Amino acid sequence: MFVLMYYKGLLTCDDETCKHTTRSISLRLVGDSERGTVCPNYPRCNGRLLRKYTEADLYKQLSYFCHVFDTVSCIEKMEAKSRITIEKELIKIRPMIDPAASTAQKIRDRCAFGWVRLEDLVISV
Repeated sequence: MFVLMYYKGLLTCDDETCKHTTRSISLRLVGDSERGTVCPNYPRCNGRLLRKYTEADLYKQLSYFCHVFDTVSCIEKMEAKSRITIEKELIKIRPMIDPAASTAQKIRDRCAFGWVRLEDLVISV
């Protein structure tokens, strides 16, 4: 559902009085604005179109799912005396959780937000 929401590509005007929502971009250029960011209600509105659900939002959501479905780290954080009972309960639901965790992790690992290019971090003189 969250991947679908990202691919819908909804754009919303950042002006509080306008809040125009669309999937199509305007190619009009006004001043120093970038192509595709001018609100279609221009000149009545001076707002800019922003993605409603960004790549970063999708990556955060997928990372959250990976964290929630990580049963191994959950067990490691438990106290020793309660681990055995929790492990017995997790055995019952693990066949449902493991495929969900695997799917969320596969999608998240394909995302470019998970990769850091070192040349972007290092300044060479």
